[in-house]
Order: sequence, then C-alpha cells, then structure tokens
Amino acid sequence: MYDDYYVLGWPQPSGKIAILCRSKGSNPGPAYCWTKREAIQLRTRLANDKRGERNPSARRIIRQLLVYKYRDHSPLHWRPGDLWVYADSVTVEAQEAYV
Repeated sequence: MYDDYYVLGWPQPSGKIAILCRSKGSNPGPAYCWTKREAIQLRTRLANDKRGERNPSARRIIRQLLVYKYRDHSPLHWRPGDLWVYADSVTVEAQEAYV
C-alpha cells in the first residue's frame, strides 16, 4: 500500500528534486503535507513570512517551489539540520507546471 504525500520541491540541474525540510520545531524533517491545498498554503505562508524580508534570495526560492506528490512506502532520508533532501524524479510527480 502506498501513501501519497505532497511536498514542496525545486528541480535541480542533476535531475533530482530538492524537497523542502523543516529544520526545527516539533516536527523536523521533510515538510510532508496531506493534501495539495495544504502544500500550497504552506508555500504561501512561507513566502509571506516577515523573516523573509531580511533574506530576499530565500524568499525568491520559496516562491519558486512547486508542489509534488511523493509516492513511496519509505520515508525520505533526512539528516537533522538539513534544509533540503534530494529525491529521484521517479519518486515524485509534479502537480504544477514549472515556469
């Protein structure tokens, strides 16, 4: 049985997808969302976060993140403190078009 999760990712030149992770808080690790809508809301919340005013390059990256569906029975391999985890493009399916 496969579980579908939605994640925010950024295509890399290597062909892998960089998946956004939470580095702190009560639920660190890949930022899994249950629905596409929840992933879009997370991206919007991050893009509008006032802390981004001090870091325009981070805000620009956040606005470029796309929603992907992650279909796999194993969790993404994540190390504490990592902001990104890299997934093969065969394990994720783009839910939005890359512009």
